[in-house]
Amino acid sequence: MSQTPVNEKVLVERLDGGILVLSMNQPTKKNAIDAAMAGHLADLLRAADLDPDVRVVVLRGAADTFSSGGDLSQSGPGEATVETARDQLRRYLELVRVVRQVAVPVIAMVDGVAVGGAFSLMLACDLVTVSDRVRVIPAFCAIGIVPEMGMMKLLPQLVGDKVAKEILFTNRVLGAGDLERWNLANRVLAPADLLDGTLELARAVAAMSSASVGVTKGIMNGAYDVGLEPVMQAEATASPFCTQTAEFRQATARFRR
Repeated sequence: MSQTPVNEKVLVERLDGGILVLSMNQPTKKNAIDAAMAGHLADLLRAADLDPDVRVVVLRGAADTFSSGGDLSQSGPGEATVETARDQLRRYLELVRVVRQVAVPVIAMVDGVAVGGAFSLMLACDLVTVSDRVRVIPAFCAIGIVPEMGMMKLLPQLVGDKVAKEILFTNRVLGAGDLERWNLANRVLAPADLLDGTLELARAVAAMSSASVGVTKGIMNGAYDVGLEPVMQAEATASPFCTQTAEFRQATARFRR
């Protein structure tokens, strides 16, 4: 079975006006993010941050879905040890750090579904546009691991701890109305208008002073993210151990067939 090289799992498109579009590209897996893809996304964002011609990044999924979250098939039966799970998770955590720390603003364009780690990645982005058919699914507790990629810090800050706990404890599926009501999305658009609406927002950001926007992002995220790193360090310990439970193995077995 042939595998798509990692550099083809992320499509890169440069648009006029300093807009860089990164598309997660595993459509047969609904753009599931494996550890290698997470590392490649982080590298591309670092490079974009150093490129004076890039003023804003749009992160999206190929075709009509954002991402089904972490690729649960990347480890075969018996291969998901604590050590391998921890090594993989570190790459996802690093992607969140990079999104939060680069000066260039990152807009998540979310259609279809955003599951698990893709939900976390959406929360980490600076701005979010969604289609009115979107479904955002926490998934973590449903498959037997703890919420990852800063979810336990970012989500309660946005919606409050009681609402965040209900979402995570019950695996509540969030629609566009929920995202708009809880200020988790900047724009809710019809699917046919999602790309144009997102690019309109991107152009508005790109028209500003890149230095001013970058410094503003840095100050806001620096204040907002106090405590984020300890949460992610705790995740890096707790979640790999959860992968060794019978509940996790049963919940994820179907992804490895």
